[in-house]
Amino acid sequence: MPPASDIERFCRSSLAAMLDIDEAGIAPATTFASLGLDSAAAVHFVLEVEQEYRIELYPGVTQDYPTVAQFVDYLGTLKPL
Repeated sequence: MPPASDIERFCRSSLAAMLDIDEAGIAPATTFASLGLDSAAAVHFVLEVEQEYRIELYPGVTQDYPTVAQFVDYLGTLKPL
């Protein structure tokens, strides 16, 4: 996996584009719920992350790791397929 800073940058960029919000407003401690990420958008986001990093995630991963920082830390523990 790339460095956490690169993963965070990708996640923030992806979320900003998907939710039509300013990327600068997505801090590491920001929760997905506070961004307005509903279950359908979460599935789309998870799919983008899976494709970008060639990993397999489970459907509820954004609920188990509810902030950008927690999600990025979790992704850092995974190995590409």
